[in-house]
Amino acid sequence: MAGEQDVSGRLQTSEGIEIARKALDLMAEKSVPPTPQNYALFTHFLTDTNVELCAEMRTALDAGGPLEPTVLEDLYDRHFTFKRMQDAVLEVGGAMSRELGAVVRSLEAAERDTAAYGQVLAGATGELDEATDAASMKRMIEGLVSATARMQRRSRDLEKRLQETHQEVNLLKTNLEKVREESMTDALTGVANRKRFDEAMRAARRDADLRNMPMTLIMCDIDHFKRFNDTWGHQTGDQIIRFVAACLARFSKDYHVVARYGGEEFAIVMPRTALEEARTLAEKVRATVESKRLLRKSTNEDLGNITISLGVSQYRDGESIEALIERCDTNLYKSKQTGRNRLTVDNAEAKAPRGAAAA
Repeated sequence: MAGEQDVSGRLQTSEGIEIARKALDLMAEKSVPPTPQNYALFTHFLTDTNVELCAEMRTALDAGGPLEPTVLEDLYDRHFTFKRMQDAVLEVGGAMSRELGAVVRSLEAAERDTAAYGQVLAGATGELDEATDAASMKRMIEGLVSATARMQRRSRDLEKRLQETHQEVNLLKTNLEKVREESMTDALTGVANRKRFDEAMRAARRDADLRNMPMTLIMCDIDHFKRFNDTWGHQTGDQIIRFVAACLARFSKDYHVVARYGGEEFAIVMPRTALEEARTLAEKVRATVESKRLLRKSTNEDLGNITISLGVSQYRDGESIEALIERCDTNLYKSKQTGRNRLTVDNAEAKAPRGAAAA
């Protein structure tokens, strides 16, 4: 956090204007779009406050050539998103520690009151054995009433404290889950990011093995995306990426995970889904993307039709995640090679995938 505060402080001074100018100039020189994420990377690099980030940025810049979006996304995820997650965990841990400390103190006080109440009862028992006059009986009863009232108040206070702690812990859990969800979401499109994709692939593979159910993967790539970017600029490129992500999400089911795999490439992890169902979904997405004509938001210019190429593969028994991705990516590459704006599905003559009969 100290490094973050240091950068924030420097950017609020006159030095900040010079840092911002240098960051934007360097991004323009390297053809890097000035997104908030990229701006954060370059300003931190120029202020030299994050040693590990600066070293990795320097290595990437010294290598020459363009800085790939996937490289920048990975740097941002590791040095900023993960840190936010880490900070949130520490904050939640501290808050929970304070709440538990308050509960422990309440329990200790209740224990002391319980012991005192026991002593009052024991004393009353002794008095009852010996006392026969009305005055002694009255004092004993008043003492019991007073002690019982104190115990009731303590019980109510403890119950209230426990209820407040329960609500606070639930709130902390909700906030932590929100931060975790943000760390797994692509900022541009709102679909899952690469980190969430990897997690979903592992979970879907485990589910397929345990339940003997089919699992399918779709990968797709926007055709001629570089040409759109070079012709219309990065903002229009971002608009196209968001549009394709929305089409993928529209046809996917609740238990599917739509992810931005990297750059202009997307994937859908499809547990409990056989090959033919995945093929049908992929074709719906392809046809929908092709049928729409996009307008450039800033000028209302007609961008024409956008098309995508897709690969579809079904998980095979004992197959590694890497092998499934490679096979699906090969199908995607075949779609590109054979004219684009199409999908390529696993070879029917290949080893029959799990759940093929159900398709």
